[in-house]
Amino acid sequence: PEDRLRGLKCPQDISSDYSIFNYAKYFPSTKLIIGIRHPVLWFESLYNFRVTNVPWKEMLPTSDLTRGCISGSQGVCAWRANFHDFLSRLGKTSMSSASEKELLQLGLDKHAKVGPVFLYEVSQLSESGSDGGVRSAQFRTDLKQFLGLQKEIPPFPLVDTSGRFDFLPVVKNQVDRNKIDICQPQHDIIRDVLMEKATLASTWIRKYFLQSDEVFVSSREHFDLILESWMHDPCPRR
Repeated sequence: PEDRLRGLKCPQDISSDYSIFNYAKYFPSTKLIIGIRHPVLWFESLYNFRVTNVPWKEMLPTSDLTRGCISGSQGVCAWRANFHDFLSRLGKTSMSSASEKELLQLGLDKHAKVGPVFLYEVSQLSESGSDGGVRSAQFRTDLKQFLGLQKEIPPFPLVDTSGRFDFLPVVKNQVDRNKIDICQPQHDIIRDVLMEKATLASTWIRKYFLQSDEVFVSSREHFDLILESWMHDPCPRR
């Protein structure tokens, strides 16, 4: 049907020059839904995803992944955790003050004006309990309004995160051995790097990005609290 909304999902869109400038040139009013996660937890999840689903390739030690995505990294590196740097290219802040630029690490000088942005933190997708249940329903309502939908968005289903090869005991045992717990001391180097990025991202997003009339979040006060928690290492709380 002509009135059906269409979309695509690509984890690397906002970090890709091609994607950003194509959106600005060909789809300047397209609405973007962007999910972010505490950089420490994001890194651990992506690393273990690669271990689980590409078990025939050995992952590099986390201490080798503190900068860009080098050969053998399988797209897992600290560079990709500069979420605020990539968001800064969407044309939602003035980028005119030294105080704003000081929070950015990558020196990205190419920016594009894209459509409205709905920003969410991954933890908002799975909130439960009395308060969490209310916020979860509000999240779906806010997303519905952002997209201009007529029908309600149903609760998000649980996603099976088991690996493609878990049915093979030998492979499953190998995967379990190679997964990381990023809170362990051998990962202190990468965690320190990621915590610096988390602190900068938390500050920039709250102080600058969320001030734009073209950036939307659900449950603003709660979202601010989630971003404030990025200022702290999640490991002591696990």
